[in-house]
Amino acid sequence: MLSSRGSYPGAMSFRPLRLTGTAAALTLILAGCGGGEEDQTEEDSPANAIPQPEFEGDDTVRLPVAMVTPDGHSEGAPIGEDGTLEGTDAPGDPVDEDGNELFEADPDQAHQIEIARTGSFGCGDTVSVIQTVPMVTDDPAPTALEYLINDPLYYHGDPAFSNPLSVSETLAVESVETDGDTVTVELSGEASSRDECESWQILTQLETTARVVTGADDSEVLIDGTPLHEELGLPPAETPLEIQEITHN
Repeated sequence: MLSSRGSYPGAMSFRPLRLTGTAAALTLILAGCGGGEEDQTEEDSPANAIPQPEFEGDDTVRLPVAMVTPDGHSEGAPIGEDGTLEGTDAPGDPVDEDGNELFEADPDQAHQIEIARTGSFGCGDTVSVIQTVPMVTDDPAPTALEYLINDPLYYHGDPAFSNPLSVSETLAVESVETDGDTVTVELSGEASSRDECESWQILTQLETTARVVTGADDSEVLIDGTPLHEELGLPPAETPLEIQEITHN
C-alpha cells in the first residue's frame, strides 16, 4: 500500500510533498463510456474511455498512480470480462474467493489495491494503477506525477510493484494541461533509464497516470519541448494503450 515514509514495515513510501491551496477531493470513476465523435470508428476509439474525475467538498484526495505490475501478476490474477480479478494472487485484494475480508481497513492508509491495469506494452510489461494515502492538494494531476518522481523507493511490496520513475532525480513536472480528449504533460530535466524496457515503463507510467487522473483518453508527454518517446529512443504509439478498470467485491 502507499503511505508516507516510515509509517509501517513494507509500506510504499514517498518523500513528503509541500502542498498548498484550497483542497479538493478526487473521486475516481473508472468506468466504460460510449459515444464520441460521429466519424470516429471503433478501431480508432480509445479502449479505456475514462471519464473526467469528479471533485467534492472534502479536504483530501487519494491520487491514482501507475507502477509497473509485478512479474507474473497479469497471468496469476487476470482481469475477467466483468472487471473482477480472477485467481487469488492479487496483491492487496481485500476479499478472498469466498468474499471474506482479508484485512481490516485502516482509514489513515490506502491498501495496495489495483484499480486498473493497462494492456501489454514494450517488453511485455503492464502497469497497474493504485491509490495513494489521502493527501491535500488542489491540483491532483501534477501532484500524482510528482508523487512518482519523488518516490525514494524503486520496489514496493511482495510481489513487488516497481517505480522506474523514482531514479529520475532531476525530472520535474512543469505543467499538465487537458485539451479535449488529450492531456499534455510538460517536463523538464532528464528521464533516467537503463535500457529500452525501462524506457517503455517510464513513458507508460507517465502517460497512464496523467490519463487516469484527468480522465483523458490520450496523452502527450514532452520533456523540454521534445516528445519524451523521442528522447528515450522509442517509436510513437499508434493508438492509446488500453486501460482496464478493476472492480473489487
